[in-house]
Amino acid sequence: MTKIVRGSEWRIWDLHIHTPESICQDYKNTPENWDKFINCLENLPEDVKVIGITDYYFIDGYEKVMAYKAKGRLKNLEKIFPILEFRIDTFGSGNENRLQKINLHILFDIDEAKLETEIKKIREEFIDNIKISKIEAHKTKKLSKENFSEIGGTLKDGFESLIPSTEEVLVLVNSTTWKDKTFLFLGYKEWSNLEKNQQLKPLKDQLYSQVKAFFSNNIESNEKNQNWLNEFGNKKLLHSLDIHSFKDLDTYEFEENGNKKPIDNYHCHTWIKADPTFNGIKQIDYEPDERVSIEQIKPQEKAGYQAIDSVTITHSDFTHQTLHLNQNLNCIIGGRSTGKSVLLGAIAKKLNCDKPVKFGNQEYTDFVNAIVSGLSITWKDSVENNDRNIEYFPQSYMYQLAKNKDGELDKLVEEIIKQDTVKNQLITNYDSFSSENNSDITTKINKLFQLQEELIKRKLKLKEKGDEKGIRSEIDKLTKELSELKQKIQITEQELEEYNKLKLKLEELTKANEIYNTQISKIQALKEKFFLNKDIDFDIVSLSDSNRIDIKSSFEKLKEKFQNEWDSEVDKISLKNSVIVKANSEIIIEIEKNPNYIKGIEAFKNNKQYIEVEEKLKIQRDKLADITLIKKEIEEFVLQIDSFKTSIKQAHRNFYIKIEEIKESLKISEGKLEILAFPKLKTNEFKELLNWSINQQSDEGKRIVNTPIDNKVEDYFKLTNEIFEKLLNGNITLKGGNEHLGLALKLMATNYFQISYNILYEDTFNQMSEGKKAFVVLMLLLDFSDKDCPILIDQPEDDLDNRAIYKELVKYLKKKKKERQIIVVTHNPNIVVGADSEQVIVANQNGVDTKNRNGTKFQYVTGSLENTKETDEKVEIILERQGIKEHVCEILEGGNEAFKQREKKYDIK
Repeated sequence: MTKIVRGSEWRIWDLHIHTPESICQDYKNTPENWDKFINCLENLPEDVKVIGITDYYFIDGYEKVMAYKAKGRLKNLEKIFPILEFRIDTFGSGNENRLQKINLHILFDIDEAKLETEIKKIREEFIDNIKISKIEAHKTKKLSKENFSEIGGTLKDGFESLIPSTEEVLVLVNSTTWKDKTFLFLGYKEWSNLEKNQQLKPLKDQLYSQVKAFFSNNIESNEKNQNWLNEFGNKKLLHSLDIHSFKDLDTYEFEENGNKKPIDNYHCHTWIKADPTFNGIKQIDYEPDERVSIEQIKPQEKAGYQAIDSVTITHSDFTHQTLHLNQNLNCIIGGRSTGKSVLLGAIAKKLNCDKPVKFGNQEYTDFVNAIVSGLSITWKDSVENNDRNIEYFPQSYMYQLAKNKDGELDKLVEEIIKQDTVKNQLITNYDSFSSENNSDITTKINKLFQLQEELIKRKLKLKEKGDEKGIRSEIDKLTKELSELKQKIQITEQELEEYNKLKLKLEELTKANEIYNTQISKIQALKEKFFLNKDIDFDIVSLSDSNRIDIKSSFEKLKEKFQNEWDSEVDKISLKNSVIVKANSEIIIEIEKNPNYIKGIEAFKNNKQYIEVEEKLKIQRDKLADITLIKKEIEEFVLQIDSFKTSIKQAHRNFYIKIEEIKESLKISEGKLEILAFPKLKTNEFKELLNWSINQQSDEGKRIVNTPIDNKVEDYFKLTNEIFEKLLNGNITLKGGNEHLGLALKLMATNYFQISYNILYEDTFNQMSEGKKAFVVLMLLLDFSDKDCPILIDQPEDDLDNRAIYKELVKYLKKKKKERQIIVVTHNPNIVVGADSEQVIVANQNGVDTKNRNGTKFQYVTGSLENTKETDEKVEIILERQGIKEHVCEILEGGNEAFKQREKKYDIK
């Protein structure tokens, strides 16, 4: 028999093949047809590894098949079971006119090392103990071909007319001798028809309870029939053609020209994941949904690059050996310090995993690193590759993540969400918005403080100009004095009036030109403003070289083009003002040349008193004009300041609003697990800023710093807006080294909100137990990952409570192992047995009572849970002393006696 190295694997098990020795068959029982029959078996599709030789009542056909095998034939088959097919003495009805015999199939556990003895035992202690019929006339005759022929006239007629007592067969099957050595099946079709024609359902239920599975040759209706069968329980409907002839066993047919024909009729879709042993077939009773699959192709097959095939260890502390891995669940078990985590960590390190193999233990890490150099890893596609991806979760990894220290859990969740390109773009867009909003607010705050500074200057300047009311009163007084002095001047009334008009006009134009020239200077200064000096090197650093060069070149060209266009537009606007100044200047020249103006000047220049009063009046009028202009500027500044404050406050609130707008689009779910996005206030960071910058020696400072916000958004905005106003107006005292502008920038331009996530799994994450949190973290790591690489987990039970392990983790591993290869180090029987681990790796450290081969420090043995061998204390090497099932029970349960004792104490009914 082929050595089983990878634990439970999917194989096709065809358990319903009759031989030429069977009572009913169409091969014809000749030596030539027997040779052809064996050739057909040798040419079964390569996935067929287990067959059942199923003959009616007798084991002769199986005996003959095994004789061929003893001569070196049938090497393609890993196991051949003897199965006896019995007719049941109750009939089903296919229709109202035709009764159908129900068939009971009995599979026997055979020790092939004692094949002759075992076959003899089945003949003498099973078949010979059954009467050929319960009919009074024949009930003393045993079941034999001779008695069939004698009673029926021919073997076939006797077979058709006589049926042994089903009750007698079942009593024998359930006897001490055979109870643990047989496995029973029923023919589905005939059994399903038992209720027709008023037949009793109790008998149907009784037969169902006696068997472990059913047979059907109809693949088209298999799913429908299985669903109906599920109403009675959870027994599987296996597929086989019920082969009686070469027509169905057409695996060795030839054309006239000698070419082998393709297989047209033969097929079997029964895949069983188990060792090809009697203990293997028993697993379909314990784990029917996990161990049986009716499919055309191999179930749960993973790509060659997705699963590690084997690990070869070469190190002085280890027995030199190759550990073959199953593509599904592999559990590494053993006592303390037996090399479990060492093996897992070494595999992870060999495959360039960057996670620490053991938190806070450098000596352990160094030992693992030393092992790695002598480790070779081969993948399922026969490639040795150390660069392929794996996911490795060291001890306490889920627990550490669940604590969310430094926001590690949030980072994990965001990585998960970013796997969706649409959601990733939303997050990227928000990050870009946050950066741009920061720059925008910074620019606005700097401008706002400049405006505020200018406003203060204008108010001071206004104050320096004097009291407007007093100035107006002085103007009235001087105007009256000037009027009285004019009467003494030698100039006509008409000339005086014309002179005054020209003089007033000249003063207005002169003042206007002063203002226009100031405006021109400010307009020209705009050439150096705005984004024209922006450098985008930082923004394009993540682009490829070619894209970065193209973008940079385009930006510089557009920048130069815009600068030229901007300068041109600024010059045009300046020119419009210059044209007005020029026009005003020309009018001023004309006024100064006007005879009436010259005559007035001449008339008044010799009147010293008049000139003095006139100068005083001009000064007061200039002051009044300045006051009017300053007041208008103040009004403009106040409007701009209010606008900037409103804009800054809204822009700061937008850090929050933008998350609110996208949070629904970031939501994801997988089964009962949901991730909901929300805007989280970074309260600690915000409070640290206030503590660090605001002087708290005053009651007002203490009040501001200690104002509670408790993650309430509106309380936060109310407080930030209050502090912002105080900073702008200088109404708050800061600690040394802080400035009002600097704090305003840190307060309003900084984003104190982040996209955070609520994790829901029956409860909210914060309400879960620590164990459940760790399990949910594991689900996050795996369920929302788009990876298909192997998963390595070191002792997940350390992070979970027992309830979480059994209720959650076991079911989860059963589901996930079908999608990805999993390798787990564990001490917990629920993980190994409950999750039905396909491969178990038992680790041992050499000791006085725990010897390894050649005395090496560490050694491993592998196998499936159905791999069983009674403990032999005479065997010195502990890993070779018993089967995998016995190792599991001893290591994880404390041994058979300990397990039975606990079972008694629990007294579970």
